[in-house]
Amino acid sequence: MGEEIFKQGSFKNSTNNIVEFLAIAYALAHCKKNNITVPIYSDSRHAINWVRDKQARTNLKRNSDNILLFELLDRAIKWLNENEYQNEILKWETGAWGENPADFGRK
Repeated sequence: MGEEIFKQGSFKNSTNNIVEFLAIAYALAHCKKNNITVPIYSDSRHAINWVRDKQARTNLKRNSDNILLFELLDRAIKWLNENEYQNEILKWETGAWGENPADFGRK
């Protein structure tokens, strides 16, 4: 099992796809800062597509419970639009490999 590099949350009034998106964006920023070019895995096809498109297509509405979440989301989108990265983003195959350890048993 790998080393935990960063952890945030839990977030009130969020979705798995948003949190997965944030995790990928944070992992990309960490890898770029430290010149790491390993693949990054997520079990969320939506989050992977959102990162590719540099925008989160969520229907979740901003409210007083999720202000911090949306600030982080806005920051992640800004970073993706201002930076390039070398890491591949790959789909975690839950059926073959089991639950993604980054989910902390929440699924």
